[in-house]
Amino acid sequence: MASARQDFERFVRWLYQPNKQVPIDVRRLATLALANFDGLAGTSRQRNQRSIYLVGLIRRELVHTADAAPAVAADADAGAWPWARLRHLTLGPFRGFRAPEPFDLTKQVILFYGPNGSGKTSLCEGLEYALLGDVEEAGIKRIAARTYLTNVHDRRFDAPILKATDHHGREVDVVANPDTYRFCFIEKNRIDAFSRIAARPNAQRAELIATLFGMDQFNEFVSHFNESIDGQLTLLGERQATLTLRRNALAADRATVDGEPASEQVLAEEEASLAQAYAAGTTYEALKQLIGTAEAPGHLQELEAILEEVPPNVVGVTRQGFLDAFEKAYQCGEELDAIVATLQAKSDQVSFKALYDSVLALQEVVGERCPACDTPMNGTIHVATNPYEKATEGLRQLEELGLLQEQQRTAQARLEQASRELRQMLGPVATFIGAQNEEGTPISWYLLQLPDEPTGRWWSDIYPQAPEVQAGMPSLEQILTLVDRIAVQDDASQRAQQDRQPHIAERRRLSEFQLRVQAQDLKRQQLQESIVVANNRIKAFDETNAGLIAQADQEKCDIERDTPFKATYDRFLEELRSYRDQLPSQLMAGLNEAAMDIYNAFNRNDRDEDKLSALHLPLGGDGKIEICFRGNPGARVDALHVLSEGHIRCLGLAILMAKAKSIECPIIVFDDAINAIDHDHRGGIRETVFESEHFAQTQLIVTCHSNEFIKDIQQHLPAQRRNGCQVYLFRHHDGNYQPRVTGNTPSANYIVKARAAREALNDREALAASRQALEMLSEKVWRWLGSHNQGVLNLMLAGVGAGPALRNLCEALVKKLREAQTFDHANKVPLLAAYGRILGIPVNNLVWTYLNKGTHEEAGRDDFDGELVESVVQTLEDLDRLDLRPER
Repeated sequence: MASARQDFERFVRWLYQPNKQVPIDVRRLATLALANFDGLAGTSRQRNQRSIYLVGLIRRELVHTADAAPAVAADADAGAWPWARLRHLTLGPFRGFRAPEPFDLTKQVILFYGPNGSGKTSLCEGLEYALLGDVEEAGIKRIAARTYLTNVHDRRFDAPILKATDHHGREVDVVANPDTYRFCFIEKNRIDAFSRIAARPNAQRAELIATLFGMDQFNEFVSHFNESIDGQLTLLGERQATLTLRRNALAADRATVDGEPASEQVLAEEEASLAQAYAAGTTYEALKQLIGTAEAPGHLQELEAILEEVPPNVVGVTRQGFLDAFEKAYQCGEELDAIVATLQAKSDQVSFKALYDSVLALQEVVGERCPACDTPMNGTIHVATNPYEKATEGLRQLEELGLLQEQQRTAQARLEQASRELRQMLGPVATFIGAQNEEGTPISWYLLQLPDEPTGRWWSDIYPQAPEVQAGMPSLEQILTLVDRIAVQDDASQRAQQDRQPHIAERRRLSEFQLRVQAQDLKRQQLQESIVVANNRIKAFDETNAGLIAQADQEKCDIERDTPFKATYDRFLEELRSYRDQLPSQLMAGLNEAAMDIYNAFNRNDRDEDKLSALHLPLGGDGKIEICFRGNPGARVDALHVLSEGHIRCLGLAILMAKAKSIECPIIVFDDAINAIDHDHRGGIRETVFESEHFAQTQLIVTCHSNEFIKDIQQHLPAQRRNGCQVYLFRHHDGNYQPRVTGNTPSANYIVKARAAREALNDREALAASRQALEMLSEKVWRWLGSHNQGVLNLMLAGVGAGPALRNLCEALVKKLREAQTFDHANKVPLLAAYGRILGIPVNNLVWTYLNKGTHEEAGRDDFDGELVESVVQTLEDLDRLDLRPER
């Protein structure tokens, strides 16, 4: 549970190792960062927060920072811990404890259980603070330590008082030392996080070991250092470069002023050349006079005035054109009248033609009968003449009539076309009348009332000339006279347009030269302005750039100051990341075999081929945890890919316990860690931690909300260690916000309970506990026989799903031991003797009634035989003293 600050402090000490050739300023920077750790940890790499904060520190304090390693307590060497076992803890006011609460910690195994929220976590955090001097959860939640640890109801915080027993049996105070005691704690959260990392991409698994060993805060702290602090340092002479550019520009200004005569000469030559390009012998001033200005107009303005008078558009109508149009319309009408007269002369033939067309049209409908009288065409009675043949012959004779009708249609179309053309010619005439303001004349009135598409022979009142002109109707001569006026205007417009072309060309040419003259004048103006500006800049340079000159001088000093800082930070970051990357190898060194043995012990019930034959822990931040199975010892695989989540959790716990064992930790605190393991593996973990020899000399403190697991620990603790177990029960407060702690909880071990009841002469309760103890011990004997390949028993069952009666199980075990002639073990004779005494009690005896069925409240029952009850309890105590662990 060591915080990132403590890990960073170890890094600073690492920099001061004699074999590290680190520059003094790098060590000073590390020391400065440690002194301001809280402020530094409150920043991140986002928007360069950390580099900005750090550069401020470097500039202000680095030169005054002493080059000395931080004073820390020395690490405990293996076998040289300052104390042997914890003795007593007084906790409160602290987190969930409002008032001081004493805890006796003299036993080897101390179990704390109770519901969630009853104070177990506060107890572990009290031990954490007393041993490490800090509580990691406060740092994770970014809460000030004193605020986090203060009891919210009493609003006070007192440091826990932790006592221990040294190697000479004396009571000593425990002094917090995170380097010494950091691996004494195993947390549920770490094991949970370790299992979740297995599901992450490979690139994110560098956090694996840091998370498992509680260094994830340090890992996060290191990751927030920016790649460089160059952006916050003055490393480039930007002001000097700007000043140099301006001085170079000043030299250009001097060149501009000195080159004024030559530039004037060049401009004069360009102007003369431009004037010659317009016309030989023309000067530049004469050209400008031709172009003129608004104040002094020239030839260009004269041309503009001339060209502003636009002649009328050419209408394009003539006297002869109108006469032809009238004549054409008239002739088309005459032609149509002649065709119509001819058709009228043959009107009777037109009627016959219509009749014949109708008869032939009825042929398909009527068929072989006369369409008029319905007489059949053939037969006894038939028509005299076939009407269809007669109609066909008649139409042939009337073909000339058809041609006349077609000519009539054609003549009608020509007449309509001539009418439209004549009407269209009158349109420009109407426009001319409007332009001349002559709307009140007969011609104007006639044209206004004339529709766009007039029908009939609307011109007949005008052409040919009527004998008498109707009132308000113009005569043909009047229209032709108006057309003659239009023709005269058209001739004048055409002549005017021909005269405009030379003026347009001259205006275009002068306009082009006007633009070139303007560009030339602009060049002269710019030259004069640049010379004036250059002279002004030359005169005012030192005054104008006084601030920049001072900044450039200061910048030079800043560069000399900051350049070493860049090298210092880069080396510091390199060393910090190197230290972080080396942590896995430092933490994992020498743990392969021990962690594998513990892992296999946790999974003792797995098939042998599924246990591990080799474990390879990573030696680098990006390394993998690789394993080999006994079933295929030559194949080395990624543990996080092939193991289930439950096995991964067991592996994480095994690594932590192997680390604690490797440095001979006198105590291991399980902060709800057992609840991180699934039920299938809890039995193996319990046997490994509490029953095997792995941690027989280690003080074990366990918090757990599972009463059953606490009970199982008490049941299966070896008899010789049972008196070294203390159980505390935590319950919620009863209104005073102080957890209710019970420290004299009776043992849940069945044999201990049976002996206590027997000592109180409560034979009924003694037998009740004895039945549970006999069941537990018989199952343990059965598993022990199974580990020696003697576990197959013949049992009588009462029915489907029923379990064997307890006496039947005992008899089956005895039978198995007697029949196994080749099985020779030190436990065999004591087991036969013990079961012999128990089975020697008659089956119909009241004792066996209660051993088989349990005890119940019964009225009028006989007393138990005290000697038999004592024999049962003693026999169970004898069985309990045997080492019945599997494969023992």
